[in-house]
Amino acid sequence: MHTVFVNNRPFRFVDIYEAEDWKGNTDCIFLAEGGMSIEEAIQELEDSKRHPGFILLTANPDVMWQLFTTNCTLIEASGGLVTNELNEYLIIFRKGKYDLPKGKLEYDESPEDGGMREVKEECGIKSLEIIRPLEKTFHTYKKKKVRMLKKTHWFLMKTTDRKLVPQIEEDIERAEWMTRSQINDNVLQHAYASVEELLLDTLEL
Repeated sequence: MHTVFVNNRPFRFVDIYEAEDWKGNTDCIFLAEGGMSIEEAIQELEDSKRHPGFILLTANPDVMWQLFTTNCTLIEASGGLVTNELNEYLIIFRKGKYDLPKGKLEYDESPEDGGMREVKEECGIKSLEIIRPLEKTFHTYKKKKVRMLKKTHWFLMKTTDRKLVPQIEEDIERAEWMTRSQINDNVLQHAYASVEELLLDTLEL
């Protein structure tokens, strides 16, 4: 399966033989291959604020995903879900949403280096170590009529630093440590859909 977020809603490319696993477990609208073009479906998501999202059922999700991505201009970013010695997690609040520290990769920078750099810059952390990679997220939007695809690499990280200094110039209003229960109670319903999904899958909330 592949997922791209459009206007904060999921567009999933799902194997047709896995359809039963999704039915009854999602609010997304099911699409049959050939019923609507990928671009038409994405445009519908971009035009609506209340659309639940689409699940495209296809015999070849990898091929359909490749077809979609070849028509996009790729931008790569990287970020981290950071934990400390008290099993708390670093959450930031930016532009009215809870989020995780992340940013665009610099030229010739690895996702690992870029992810650690962004966390350090955005939250004032000095000591940081990568534990393991997490699932990548994708979202798409149009910029001057060009279809952009932002691919974000994510890593589970750890630190011994407790002090957090939010990077105000990057519109970060707060950076704070939260427990799993605090994330479940306060963050998920006020986070971007891609971040919500990442937190749910990683922390098993």
